[in-house]
Amino acid sequence: MLIRSILMTLISLILILVAASPAFAARNEISPGQTIESRLDTDDDQLEDGCYFETYTIDCEPGTLVTISESSDKMDCYLIVTGSRDSQWENDDITSDILDSRVTVMITDPADFEIIATTFSEETGAYTLTVEEIVRPEYFGVFVGIEDYGEEFASAPLCDQDAENLVDAFIQSDLMERDHTILLTNEDAELADVEDAMDEMSRMVGPDDVFIFFFSGHGDRVEASAENMAGEIDGMDETLALRDQNLVDDHLAEMLNAIDAGLKVAVMDSCYAGGVAEDVSRYPKTVGLASSEEDVLSDFATELDAGGFLSVFFKEAISGDADLDGDGIVMIGELARYLRIRYLEDGPTTEQAMYGYPELVDERGLVTQDTIFCWWVETGNRHSNKD
Repeated sequence: MLIRSILMTLISLILILVAASPAFAARNEISPGQTIESRLDTDDDQLEDGCYFETYTIDCEPGTLVTISESSDKMDCYLIVTGSRDSQWENDDITSDILDSRVTVMITDPADFEIIATTFSEETGAYTLTVEEIVRPEYFGVFVGIEDYGEEFASAPLCDQDAENLVDAFIQSDLMERDHTILLTNEDAELADVEDAMDEMSRMVGPDDVFIFFFSGHGDRVEASAENMAGEIDGMDETLALRDQNLVDDHLAEMLNAIDAGLKVAVMDSCYAGGVAEDVSRYPKTVGLASSEEDVLSDFATELDAGGFLSVFFKEAISGDADLDGDGIVMIGELARYLRIRYLEDGPTTEQAMYGYPELVDERGLVTQDTIFCWWVETGNRHSNKD
């Protein structure tokens, strides 16, 4: 009888420990495209702060990018996702007005990931958990680089190479197919060539795709035309100097607006390019990145074997280095932060104040900083060119 009593006591203790420990909490399974209705009650397990929670595993293929959402009309949701190597993602409120929670995460290995649906405080009530897969967009781009300007301008050393290198980097990073690129350099980079390329892209790019416009070369400032004057507080238009004539900022903005992409990123490595970035970002879904303010000259980056500094840093970024947190995803805000860091680390060292101080210009318009720019499907890990 004594042995039986001891065994019963041990079993009772084990059951109590299992019920009290989050590590042994009952787990449900959820897949991309699935929504689960559930509720938190006082008989659910509790976190260290006393909040009730339920856990879920994810059934998906490795390398799947998902958005996980927890919503409720009764509670202030709090969502936690844990992954391999002690990684953890948390979200309390989507915005200050929306008390639901949302996390976007790359599931590198489903066996390593767990979803914890809980609350901000010790609340109970019904909630909805949803997992949605984010389908990887296709990437398209027009890349323009001019070194040889003929008699129109002095040469712009290595700027044609900047465009060639960016095309190669996008392809090698598995972000873009070669037949999704149009490369225009030197004598093939006249205004009509750029207009034709942008028109072709407007027929190729879909509403869920990402489009890149890249330019490396000279920039200029000209008096704004009567029709553009209202939008230019200084009365000046900024331009990208093509082989035969200037591409005015407003004209580029209109061509970009005609491309129905989910996200458009214009990267301009030229003097005064900040004014171009500002104009293109006035249209929806468009980000402008520039190598200097609208009244500042940009520097050549011959010491980096490149035409411009932004060209070098953007190439590093899309090769994987902009993935600052190592989660396999690069947000627009993360991209801009990386470029800004690189300007501080290895950017131009111009000390003549009369010409200004070239630095990254980031014009996002209506594009939020957490908008996804790119990710890598194969492993969910960054492809660093520094490895």
